Amino acid sequence: MGRHESRGNLAAVKANPVRDALHCSESGSKQTFRRKSRPKKARLGIQESDVRGAVAADKGEGAVLTSWTAEDLGQKGDNYMSSVKRVKAQVTIEGREKQLTYVAKVKMHFSDTFKELFNLSFFKEHEFYAKLLPELNSVLAEAGLDPLRVPKFYHHSKSGEREILILEDLTARDFLLADRKKGLDIPHMRLVLEELGRFHASSHLLQRKTPHEDLSERHKFLAIKWFDYWGSMAKELETAAAVAESCEGYEDVARWLREIQPRVVDIFEEKSKTRAPFQVAWHGDCWTNNFLFRYNAKGEPVDVVLLDLQSCQSGSLAADLQVLMSSSISTQFKRHNLDLFLQKYLSSFSATVSAGGLPPPFTLEELREEYNDKFMFGALIGATLIPVIVGDGEDAPDYTEVDENIDKFFDERRKQVLDELDRNPLLRERMCGLFDECIEKGAVSRR
Repeated sequence: MGRHESRGNLAAVKANPVRDALHCSESGSKQTFRRKSRPKKARLGIQESDVRGAVAADKGEGAVLTSWTAEDLGQKGDNYMSSVKRVKAQVTIEGREKQLTYVAKVKMHFSDTFKELFNLSFFKEHEFYAKLLPELNSVLAEAGLDPLRVPKFYHHSKSGEREILILEDLTARDFLLADRKKGLDIPHMRLVLEELGRFHASSHLLQRKTPHEDLSERHKFLAIKWFDYWGSMAKELETAAAVAESCEGYEDVARWLREIQPRVVDIFEEKSKTRAPFQVAWHGDCWTNNFLFRYNAKGEPVDVVLLDLQSCQSGSLAADLQVLMSSSISTQFKRHNLDLFLQKYLSSFSATVSAGGLPPPFTLEELREEYNDKFMFGALIGATLIPVIVGDGEDAPDYTEVDENIDKFFDERRKQVLDELDRNPLLRERMCGLFDECIEKGAVSRR
């Protein structure tokens, strides 16, 4: 992969995850930088050295950077862990001028409430690209298979308040976000499940190469659980409870959500554990905006790329499947197509491990059992994500605004979601569908 700079380590993240303050880059701005006239503000965001590092990793040391620009990429509601920028670099390669584009993820500034979680996200994503991904792709290559469909990694820089990841600009290859409000239809889901199966299977193959050493011992970031830092975010369940209370017939769901809120981290811990056949390195954040799709002339999706590996850890592959199906499709759609989706995933997983010389480690029935066992993991993530996914961009929560008065922030967030409930029928439909499933699965006891 590309050249990278790494100063982070596991001990630093676990012992003092707030050591490095987060930086919020200028929003809504476009700036042009040349070597002799760069504004001081830029020194806290993307710097020329970052762009030069990305260009060198991409095109070699002979490529000369002459100028560059950075502009916001995406809209409000598309990204929460970082400020995402498109970088346009004007370079000279063997005497010829050429423009290159990249995507830069810039760490934003958060208060102490969320600083640990978002520091962890950058640490994990860099560890994935720089260390784990080359090994996963290596076992796929040995099996005669294509590398994982993720962006190419070019550059990482961390210094004080500043941290940057620079990756491939996939829009240059015509990849686009799907409509998060509409959710994923069968053609989109097939592509996602096929690649998710390859992703999980590659870690299964890698683990089998060193059976006496757990993968999370060599790649220690896999053992750090993002939900250990999720305590404050659990307050989003109060918003879900308020939604249930506002929908007739779901008072028991509201009571249940409030009862489990204080122990939600323990529930995540319990439901991420698994037995050996299902233990993989999983994505950890499988929802619509973390996939990009390429379409043919008929508008049909023909390729997919997985994004945002900042929550990657070791656990049950069914946790990824549950989050995907609880957040990115409706309950009714899932009911009608669950067997198809599980079979598509299993076919991809099995084909990958078989190419690597191993027998498929589980059957469809065993996969279905594991999937059902992890229902609570997906349901609780869905309860917090759905208002974000189907909501309007201008109503998206801005977690950089959370200060020591966290209760006030979530009180206002709850009022905002309840207000949207009256004017957004999709929000009511998706949340009530999830509540119905919680009742059907026996998670909620009726009074």
